[in-house]
Amino acid sequence: MSSTPFVLITGATGFIGAETLHQALAKGYRARVTVRKEAQVAPLQARYPDAGDRLEVVVVPQLEDVAAIKSALAGGVTHILHLASPMPTQDNVDLQTGFIDPAVKSTVTVLEAAKAVPSVKRIIITSSALSLAALDFYFKPGYVVHEGTNPSIAVNVNAPLPPPPATEGFKYHISKILAHRATLDWVAEAAKSGVPVPEVVTIHPFYVIGHDRTQSGPGKAHGVNRMYLGSLMGSTPYVSSALVDVRDVAAVHVGAIAATNLQPQGQVTEVIAKADKITWEEIIAFVKEKYPKFPVKLESGGPFAVPYGADTKRALQGFGLDKFRAPLESVAALLDQNYA
Repeated sequence: MSSTPFVLITGATGFIGAETLHQALAKGYRARVTVRKEAQVAPLQARYPDAGDRLEVVVVPQLEDVAAIKSALAGGVTHILHLASPMPTQDNVDLQTGFIDPAVKSTVTVLEAAKAVPSVKRIIITSSALSLAALDFYFKPGYVVHEGTNPSIAVNVNAPLPPPPATEGFKYHISKILAHRATLDWVAEAAKSGVPVPEVVTIHPFYVIGHDRTQSGPGKAHGVNRMYLGSLMGSTPYVSSALVDVRDVAAVHVGAIAATNLQPQGQVTEVIAKADKITWEEIIAFVKEKYPKFPVKLESGGPFAVPYGADTKRALQGFGLDKFRAPLESVAALLDQNYA
């Protein structure tokens, strides 16, 4: 049997997932990718013409289907990269059915399916820095995110939601906390029962920006990229300047496949991904100098004047990175794709 990792990837049609798949293939790994619709198969395969038989695409309409995930793991899959998760929208999606249920159920489904497939050695799950941050961290300038904080975060799903435009992002934050908590609880229960399960690694990036392999053309940014561009063109930033490059987030995911700096068996290894601190004022000055035609209106960080911090030591110890890219390199990659 080949010792080359054989990776199942969910969410590869998304921003982080596409970059992660690219880097996994570049390392020579075999990848099997799940998509929800048959129409997604050919476009995804076309994006990686040199992959040959190292890339398979399978249709899994519902990631909450344990049997379908087990089937996708058949044939010797050794690692899972679970990146799929609902993202915040402005569509007033229900908190429970639109955010919490898909995030929690898909994660638990992947864990349960992997437990039943002996070839799976490790599961790497995309979480978020938000899953380690209190719900009121937005109002705490300079808040620092650490590993191990999720169990102490209070969440009341029946509490009043903040008014727009913060509503959907707040729902997303809740879903990330609860999905990660479900992972922690699942691993803890497995350890108590003595049932052998794969190792579990969770990746916790801050606001991910940079060149988007899924973007259809200049000026068509979406997700956090769109938030950053919109912030620069507005009077108040939508989000914090605590960013990380998509290439680095993907590198940490792929690095987690072979990483040895893990928590003891029966515990989840949390890896926080964030570039060095930078202020919105520094970003504004850079954009005005390097991209003079870009319509910058933002003048200050406003409510995000003091950047958030994070303990990222683990990410730089055996997870594929020596250091995170400089924040302005990521800003440049975003602008080069959209306003070169």
